[in-house]
Amino acid sequence: MKLLLKNNLYRILTISRMLNSFGSYIYNLVFIIYAASLPKATFAVFIANMVTIIPTIFTFWIGIKADRTRNKAIWMISIGFIQAILFSLVAFVIKNKTFFVFSWLCLLNITSDILSDYASGLRLPILQKNIEKEDLFEAYSFSQFTSYFCNILGQSFGVWLLTISDNNFSFVAIINAVSFLLASAILLINKKKLTHEPVVVSNTSNSLLKQFKEMYRNMDVIFKNSNNTSFIKILSAILFINALGGAVGSIYNFYFMKQSLPNLSYGQSLLIVEIVLLVGAILGSLTPNDYFSKKTFPTLLMINSSLFIILGFVNSLPISPLLGIVILFFAAYIMGKATPKLDALLMEKLPSDILAQSNNFLGMTFTLSLPVGTFFFSSLAVYSINITWFIFIIISIFALFLSINKK
Repeated sequence: MKLLLKNNLYRILTISRMLNSFGSYIYNLVFIIYAASLPKATFAVFIANMVTIIPTIFTFWIGIKADRTRNKAIWMISIGFIQAILFSLVAFVIKNKTFFVFSWLCLLNITSDILSDYASGLRLPILQKNIEKEDLFEAYSFSQFTSYFCNILGQSFGVWLLTISDNNFSFVAIINAVSFLLASAILLINKKKLTHEPVVVSNTSNSLLKQFKEMYRNMDVIFKNSNNTSFIKILSAILFINALGGAVGSIYNFYFMKQSLPNLSYGQSLLIVEIVLLVGAILGSLTPNDYFSKKTFPTLLMINSSLFIILGFVNSLPISPLLGIVILFFAAYIMGKATPKLDALLMEKLPSDILAQSNNFLGMTFTLSLPVGTFFFSSLAVYSINITWFIFIIISIFALFLSINKK
């Protein structure tokens, strides 16, 4: 929060990003509701869910394009205006509830998400140049908080808009367009402040594989020098912990069918889990100067893995699930610190010409690990919840082993 007040450029970028994210989150839930209102609603909702995953396939390539873009400020500003035009088109066609219109909406949604991904990559070198290295962790922590905040507020606001407008999807799309328009207008007014290091693009074209190898080599050097461990070990630990963290809510869906929280129904118990995960992550993001924030990234992974091991043991025993909820809160709190710590480390050490592609590659791998973990543990929980917690413990122990600092 201090950085937001003292750094004018960070404040401008944050407000613009919040408006952009707010518009995106409004539409995400409304898009699902629209799909559910179509004939063959189940199939439409399935397609809508798949549409949100498609942009992650292109994210590494988009990161490369963002790194090679010379006039990053101009493109950042332009993208918001393009998104505003796209959602104006959405407002025009969404009145008709047909699968032909739905297919066009899916295409527009994919295009808008790819553009947002591109804009995020363009923003990174600007942050890198204009924020002091010691403030990078605080910058990413607060950015993570704003993402959570916009997620909750945007989706709630979208549902509220549908309610007061009697499911007027066109009206919501117009609000989206205005949100993107304002996000770019703020950047346009402050265009001269959006500075970054000059971009030098080589005339020799490298394949995606060669660029991926270069990115991996740079990351490996960073982790060996900064944390005395290899990048592949840390990446593996992150993927396992991410899969565990993403699946824990799904496991509780089955766990509470047999043992709910005291004096609470099944639905209320599940709501408590969601609130605990969200509040823990938010508080972790909002406290960038506490004891745990000073720990190295591998240490945070070790703490997180240990908490997951304890969580698995507690929920395997015939004791009150309240203790597991308390442990889950601390695990979410640590997870809220780990991601900004990693982002700050890469921002500080990586050259600007591979910054966006590196960030996008990690984002893609983290995103893909979530559904894998959810599917795996949900399948186990259908068979046996005790076996599920046992496997949860085993994978947590393996993640702990990968997190330990060794030469």
